[in-house]
Amino acid sequence: MQDYNILRVHCQQKSDYTDKVIDEFLIYYAAGQDSLDQEFETRIARFRQAEKSMAPHWKRLLKTQYIAHRIFKQGGLIHKYLNHPAIRDLETGQINYLKNQAANPWKYSFTILTGKPAPDFYFMLDVFSGETYLFYSRSVSEILITSNPRCWFNLIGFNGLCWQTFGPLAHFVSFDGDDIFFYATELNPMIESEDDLIEDIEKNPIPYSMLMTGSAYPISVMDGHEMVRVSSESPLDKFDMPALKKDFRIEYADDIFRLSQEPLSGPPHFAEAYYAEKEKILHVFALTDRGYLDMVRKLNVHGYALPEDPEIHLHIGLLKVVEDLLKKKIPINPFSEKFIEKPDPESDAMVQKINHLLALALPFLNAGQHPDIEALAQEAGVDPEVAKEILQTSLARINKLRKK
Repeated sequence: MQDYNILRVHCQQKSDYTDKVIDEFLIYYAAGQDSLDQEFETRIARFRQAEKSMAPHWKRLLKTQYIAHRIFKQGGLIHKYLNHPAIRDLETGQINYLKNQAANPWKYSFTILTGKPAPDFYFMLDVFSGETYLFYSRSVSEILITSNPRCWFNLIGFNGLCWQTFGPLAHFVSFDGDDIFFYATELNPMIESEDDLIEDIEKNPIPYSMLMTGSAYPISVMDGHEMVRVSSESPLDKFDMPALKKDFRIEYADDIFRLSQEPLSGPPHFAEAYYAEKEKILHVFALTDRGYLDMVRKLNVHGYALPEDPEIHLHIGLLKVVEDLLKKKIPINPFSEKFIEKPDPESDAMVQKINHLLALALPFLNAGQHPDIEALAQEAGVDPEVAKEILQTSLARINKLRKK
């Protein structure tokens, strides 16, 4: 059975080495030796606008964390540094500590907390690799006093008995693994798997560290349902509109059929389905898990086999982060805009002419006088017969109000 008091002493000893060898020496050594300061600035430059929302000390912490990762990652700079005279001049215990770190590469990890066996010790599950780690972190304990993060992003290293964090702990109130994976694919469309994502983080963790700008975005709830963007698409060769009409309202625009049903398609669920006629694909969208599931089940009654688990499951705050960091606008529902009634330019112009006619006639109407309708109609560009009908109706209405 693990003696956590002994383990705590071991962790504290390693923390002391970290403070003296890494924080006070190696970070500065590596920054100068391999221009890692400039490398960090180059990589964070694309997020310059988002960086402005961060407290100044956070950027310094991220830079230190980034440099530490470059030193101790798989194949990191530590293997080169161990042979440098500046490193060989360290104390024997410090050199051995660095050798042990070189043998156990550090890595970034998106995790969820699964257990707390002792104060400041936590079991963390990596949401992409599936590995479970025993962490020692007083910072995690401090964060949990005031917050209950759904997901964490940490740089971790193995101390021989358990893992410890280094640098700032990014933690997210509303984001989960699905959100992170979606962000990764928007960042790098070549990512197709969890392994691809892990590799991308190791190449350049800065874009993932910048997710911390949305760390405090809250969970959105409406009528007791968490608001999420859920969707899926399924090939559908046969679209039986007559049968579907019995259960759904069906509209058509630009080769797209929209299926809706009240109250499911109203708040809070906003669940709808769209059949792309040319591509023969049925898309299901909703803003709650319940709405998505109910819509799918109602459609499956008609003999379809649509997935009850959505392909995409995103929290609303993540869409804002993608827009801010990557300058990409992710629509809540890309098909809904096709069904927004577009203004008729001719009708809009006519409304403006009628408003002009009423503005010209208003002084006469207020005075109870009969204006020269044909003259006003010509000036406003309105057909005289239309103008006559509008102004006679207006004058009658005014006279009726005066008698009251």
